[in-house]
Amino acid sequence: MRIFRPADTEYAVAHDGAVFGRIDRGVIRGEGADRLDLLHRLSTNATRELEAGGETTTILTTDKGRILEVVRIAAFADHILMILSGTNVDMVRTWLERYTIMDDFRTSDVTAGYAVFGVYGGRARSTVSLAIGPDLPDAGSFRQAALDGGRVVVMRDTRLGGAGGFLLLVDAGAADEVATRLVATGARELSSETYEALRIEAGQPAPGRELSEQYNPLEAGLVQLVSFTKGCYIGQEVIARLDSYDKVQRHLVGLLVDGPLGDDAGDLAVHETATGTAVGSVTSLAWSPSLGRAIALAYVRTQHAIPGADVWLSGAGAEESARVRATITKLPFDR
Repeated sequence: MRIFRPADTEYAVAHDGAVFGRIDRGVIRGEGADRLDLLHRLSTNATRELEAGGETTTILTTDKGRILEVVRIAAFADHILMILSGTNVDMVRTWLERYTIMDDFRTSDVTAGYAVFGVYGGRARSTVSLAIGPDLPDAGSFRQAALDGGRVVVMRDTRLGGAGGFLLLVDAGAADEVATRLVATGARELSSETYEALRIEAGQPAPGRELSEQYNPLEAGLVQLVSFTKGCYIGQEVIARLDSYDKVQRHLVGLLVDGPLGDDAGDLAVHETATGTAVGSVTSLAWSPSLGRAIALAYVRTQHAIPGADVWLSGAGAEESARVRATITKLPFDR
């Protein structure tokens, strides 16, 4: 496992100014009269009552309640756009088709037609207002703007450094224009290295690391994307039982690392200090300039996921095969 090291200038601007990055996301178009009703019956969150101009985020899970994909849904008058957290469009479409029986619903892969931008930092709001237009959305809705090269859909996003964040879904023909406009406001484009470091500081799970079929939404800290009142969906019985009987086996936590780690740390296990028993595993690593140390995201067994608890890490990244001490902390790191 590689440790992400942010560029100093980008990192500073992300906290005091505004930064943006082009994010690799799959985009699916959904059509048909049952498009929102079907997703309501298949995924963790309520979608049935979404009206044109509304948006929400939901999770597709296996029948065992494990995470397949976290999906942002934007509702238009005659279709929806599903912005994935990852890029596996074929998997999502196949999964949806498996459960589309008598429903009027069909999907198409429109990823090539869009670019996805994230804008973050203390000046994110003023930056998007200057670059795209002053009519910015509240949470749960989106706004559209027309540029020379095409349409921009503006949504609120989780923050990465600073105070706010916005997600821009841009027609591919307008992507360069949007980047130029953002730069003209003084925003700085992020490298993938700095983006990942900021993501980890903000405690945001990512596909292939903290979001996968190994984990369920409650373990990943995504309870806000799960409705416990809307009724059945794929995996609902398992997730409801875990919640009702307090049976969540592990939790996503932060680790403040107290020792040296190599740039390629390999797989790292988390051990409790008294017996040395392995109680979890590290999923993401970064260097935090603000904290002056390495930090990590890790899944740790519930009984050991106690803020302030001392643990130690072992693996290929521990210098001289020694134990590296760490302390469990609440997320996000930059709270």
